[in-house]
Amino acid sequence: MKVYLEFQSYNERIYNLINLLKLEHDENASISLIMNRDSLELYNRENTKQKPIKVDFTSKKNNYRCFHFKKKNEVLSKVIGIKKSYFPSILDVTAGLGNDAFMFSFLGCQVTMIERNPIVAALLKDGLQRGYEDKKIGYWLKKRLHLIVEDSFNMFKMPISQPDIIYLDPMYPSHHKKSLPKKNMQIFRKLIGYDFNTEKLLNISRKLAKNRIIVKRPNYAKPLSEDKVNFIVTTRNHRFDIYQPF
Repeated sequence: MKVYLEFQSYNERIYNLINLLKLEHDENASISLIMNRDSLELYNRENTKQKPIKVDFTSKKNNYRCFHFKKKNEVLSKVIGIKKSYFPSILDVTAGLGNDAFMFSFLGCQVTMIERNPIVAALLKDGLQRGYEDKKIGYWLKKRLHLIVEDSFNMFKMPISQPDIIYLDPMYPSHHKKSLPKKNMQIFRKLIGYDFNTEKLLNISRKLAKNRIIVKRPNYAKPLSEDKVNFIVTTRNHRFDIYQPF
């Protein structure tokens, strides 16, 4: 895949990662990957006011999410059905920047992320590698959060165990009553576009998951499927539609 590659500082780990994912330099690409001294960042060359994006599981924001947003953690625990002695295995088939997958792993679950876009996968791999080396979270992150760079539609062909839960957080549909989406979403829409096969992905997921399939949606959006949603968990801005396996 072609992208504008900018090397502000040489980092052998990141350089090898770019080669592994077969990312090629394109002078005319509107999306740039910036290699800094210790991280990889995504930058929108057509909007210089936007700050670069990177995956940082050790950030102050993630630290705050883990240890202060108790109410939100309770919602996530309810959604995936965590109990005192039950921590389900989760397959996140639309990994994105790994925000929810990280929280599920923090709560004690074994989580495997799948991401097919090589640019997004590069950001995730870079974030994971730095997270694994962190003194505070590295010991449990290595055990609980992993990435497969592949198309989720091929999940039956992957060397993975059957997960208890499959989690889908597809690109949110545009909403004419809303203001512009956040910078992450703007860049993702530019990079990935819209995925019109999410219902098919849901159906495939329902054939693989043991216990439940969770679909995260904005409150204004319709369910992905006309099939019955078994139950719903709502928050102020979005909801979790929960389906049973076939």
